[in-house]
Amino acid sequence: MVLLRQQKAAIAALVLYWPTLFVLAHIPIPQVIRKAHMYDKSLHLLAYMILTFLLWSAIKPAERVRWRGLAVWALLAIVAMYGVCDEGLQYCVKYRSMDPRDFVADILGAVAALGLLTVLSFWPTSVIIAGTTIYTLAVFTRANVTTLLPVTMTAFHLITYAVFTLLWIGCLHQPSHRQRKGPSRVAASVSVPLALVVVTKASAMISGKAFEGWGMIAAVAGIFGAVAAIGIAGGILRRNARPVESSGAEG
Repeated sequence: MVLLRQQKAAIAALVLYWPTLFVLAHIPIPQVIRKAHMYDKSLHLLAYMILTFLLWSAIKPAERVRWRGLAVWALLAIVAMYGVCDEGLQYCVKYRSMDPRDFVADILGAVAALGLLTVLSFWPTSVIIAGTTIYTLAVFTRANVTTLLPVTMTAFHLITYAVFTLLWIGCLHQPSHRQRKGPSRVAASVSVPLALVVVTKASAMISGKAFEGWGMIAAVAGIFGAVAAIGIAGGILRRNARPVESSGAEG
């Protein structure tokens, strides 16, 4: 069976994400997270939205969700059972406890991901979920996490905006979008990621957080770094393809 590009990406991300999610959910809550006063229900919703999206994309990357089919209900049941086990195991972890509201947030996150996949394909759904995650973590934490973890949050901005940009570029490369070249292609690639930076930073400041210079610089660096990486990779692929094309023409 030949795996699609988005399916390979989803499987690779799932292999990293699910074990990380399990570990983070079953260790004592770090002191810095408690100081940040993060609203844990939103974290549960985001975590299970991402998990459900990756699970569906790993199984049926080229298909939208059909609620009359068995696959969507089977996947939702798996996520729900994992959510129950997740809450049950937290009873044994210091500073954690079982909370039915957490489970409700888990299910809402799963349904939100499946709802998006009902009307949208892999790439636009991935862009929406990634953008929502970045915006929520930056704006709706009740303390300025950057002051608590300056180096970690700088790395967070760099990585998350690079990933968001790669997903947006993947969305632009779909056949339904007109292919651009040169400067217009670069402009299209950075437009939405830069808009997300501006909207997120403005919203964070409106909510009472201080302006984060290093975070913004890291975000912009992540955006242009991702665009540069795609350009370099594309150039290498085109260079490697030329000898094959030339030899085919000569034959």
